Amino acid sequence: MKNHSDADVKRIQSLLGFGEFSARKSYYPELQKRIEELEKLQNLLSGIINSMPSALVALDAQGRVTQWNAEAERLSGLSSSQALGMPAVEALPLFKEHRDWVQKAVQESAVSKKERIKSGTQENPKYYDVTIYPLVQDHVKGSVIRVDDVTEKVRIEEIMVQSEKMLSIGGLAAGMAHEINNPLAGILHNAQIIAFRLSKELRKNHEIAAQCGVTMDIISDYVSRRSIMDKIRDIRTSGERAADIVSNMLSFSRKTEAEFEAQDLHVLLDHTIELASKDYDLKKKYDFRQIRMTRDYAPNLPHLHCVGGQIQQVFLNLLINIAQAMNENKEQEQPPQITLRTALEPDMIRIEVEDNGPGMTPFVKKRIFEPFFTTKRPGKGTGLGLAVSYFIVTKTHHGTMHVESTPGQGATFIIRLPLAQSE
Repeated sequence: MKNHSDADVKRIQSLLGFGEFSARKSYYPELQKRIEELEKLQNLLSGIINSMPSALVALDAQGRVTQWNAEAERLSGLSSSQALGMPAVEALPLFKEHRDWVQKAVQESAVSKKERIKSGTQENPKYYDVTIYPLVQDHVKGSVIRVDDVTEKVRIEEIMVQSEKMLSIGGLAAGMAHEINNPLAGILHNAQIIAFRLSKELRKNHEIAAQCGVTMDIISDYVSRRSIMDKIRDIRTSGERAADIVSNMLSFSRKTEAEFEAQDLHVLLDHTIELASKDYDLKKKYDFRQIRMTRDYAPNLPHLHCVGGQIQQVFLNLLINIAQAMNENKEQEQPPQITLRTALEPDMIRIEVEDNGPGMTPFVKKRIFEPFFTTKRPGKGTGLGLAVSYFIVTKTHHGTMHVESTPGQGATFIIRLPLAQSE
C-alpha cells in the first residue's frame, strides 16, 4: 500500500466525508481502510470493463479518450496509456470513415447507433455494431462508445439467406425437371412409334401402304436413301441423354430428411460426373467436355451408408471448383485432367479427387473450407460450395475432408467416409 502525504490525506478526507477534520494520525487507520476499499472497487470495475467482449471507450465532452478497455486495445493496437487523451476518431481506425457521425453523436448527447460497419480487408472482412451513449454525471459531460464484433452473426445470417436461396433454386430445378419429363416422354414415345410404323416387319404397315398405292419396299427404300431411321435414332439418343440429365437433376435437388441408405459410391460418382459434364457456362468459360476424367475405382467396393443426394452435392461442388480453377490458370501447359480414386480402408471408404491445376498456396489451403472464402473475383463466387461440402462430410456423415496441394502441382481433395453410420 502506497504512503500518502498530509495533503493527499486532506483531499481524501474531503472525498470520503471527513469534512474539515484535521488530519490527525488517529484517522489514518480508517482512511487506509477506505482507500483500500476504493482501490478494490476500482480494480473490480476495471476487471469487469476489461472482461467485456465489447470494446468500451469513454470520452470527455471534447471527444477525447478517458477510458480504454482491453478489447479496445485489441481492436486498435493501442495500449490504454497510448490512447488516453487522443481524439476517439484517431485512436480507433474503425471511426475514421465515420468521423462526422461520431463527432455529431458526442456533441448531441443522444444515443446513436450504426450497424454492420465494415472494416478489415477484402479477403477477411469484419463487421461491427457501434453504439454511442451520452454520459452526464455531476455536470461532467461525455460519452461512452460500445463496439461489438458481429462478424460471425453477419456470416450466419448470410448463410441462412443463401441457404434459403439455394432451397428455392433447388425447388425450381426440381419443378422444371418434372415439367421437362412430360414432353420428353412424349418425344421418346412418338419417336419409337414412328420407327415402328416405318418397319417392314408389321403387317398393318403393308396394308396401309397398299391403300395408299405404294409398297413398304418403296417406302423403306425412300427412308433408307433419306437416312430417316438414322435421324429417328438420333432423336431417341438425344432424348435418352436428356432423360438421364433430368433424372440426375431430380436426384440431386430432391429434399432429403437425412435418409441414410446403402449406396453404390461408384454409381453416385458416375452420376455426378454426368451431371457436371452438362454444367458448362459460357460466361465463366469452363467446360467439363474439355477435361479428361479418369476413374481409378477400387474393385468390389462395399456399399456406403449415406445420403446419396448430399454426397453427390459434395462431389459436384468439388468438380465445379476444380474446373473453374484450371480454367483461370492461363499458364497451364498440360491438358486439364481430373482423377477420381477410391480405396477401402478399415471401416472407411477413401475418395480422392485429384487435378493437375494450379495448386494452392499455404494461405489458401488453410482457409479453403471457410464459409465465404473465395479466390475468385467479386461477383464470381459465394465461397460457400466447399464449406457446405465440408459440413456434409464432417457433420452429417461423420467423416473427414482435407486437401493436399503445392503451388503449381495441382491439388488432391481426400475424403474419408465411414461405411456405417452410428445412430
